Amino acid sequence: MPLFSKQPPEQYTIGFDFAGKLPTGTSLASGSVAAVDAAGADVSATILGSTTAGISGTKGTVLVKAGTAGVRYKITFLMTLSNGDKLEEDVSMDVVQI
Repeated sequence: MPLFSKQPPEQYTIGFDFAGKLPTGTSLASGSVAAVDAAGADVSATILGSTTAGISGTKGTVLVKAGTAGVRYKITFLMTLSNGDKLEEDVSMDVVQI
C-alpha cells in the first residue's frame, strides 16, 4: 500500500494510477473515495474534499484537506471501469507536524 505524509493544515490533490490494472480497451468511468482512521472509524467528511473520485486519465484523484498529527489514515479508491468492472486500491496517509 503506497504511503505519503502531510502536515495537518496542508490541502492538496492526491491520486492513484490504475494504468497497470486496466484491462485492454477500458478506462476509468467513475469512482468513490473513503477514509478511515486507525480505529476504523469513517472520517471521510473531515479528511477528504469529496467522496466522489476525480478522474485524470488513468488516475483516480481526491483532495486531502485535514488530519490529526500522529494519526495514520487509510484512503480507499473504488473505481468503476467503462466495462462495468471495479478496481479498489488503498493509500496510507501519515499526518505529521514538522
